Amino acid sequence: MSEDELELARSFHGHLGPFLALGMLIGVRALEFLRARKYFGVKVVVRCPPNPPQSCIVDGLQLSTGATYGKRNIELIPSDDIVVEFINTDTGEGIHMLISGDTIEKLKGWLNELGDEGATRMVISCGEELFELAQR
Repeated sequence: MSEDELELARSFHGHLGPFLALGMLIGVRALEFLRARKYFGVKVVVRCPPNPPQSCIVDGLQLSTGATYGKRNIELIPSDDIVVEFINTDTGEGIHMLISGDTIEKLKGWLNELGDEGATRMVISCGEELFELAQR
């Protein structure tokens, strides 16, 4: 993730944070895997706690996929767990990204210990080890 992308995320979301960064990483990976078009070629269904910091993943997903509430191609379903479903709207192919409870606790710990910026950098350095891709 480039510094320009992080600055865009900060501008859009108001600050950086680990769940925002995680959403950005997951969205990029999903688009690559599905070979989906950003903005109009993807539908995203986010199951997560409906409150910050976990719900900040939604903003990261919007930034990375181009899916927005206005276009109605992103949806938040309140859940205790974090699971994100992506559908390539051109092909119908879909995947799920699973976030373990251990990862959620790790991100919260980094946030408390390192603050917004430090926790964001930890997420970026860990990358894909923080989530699991599962085909539908």
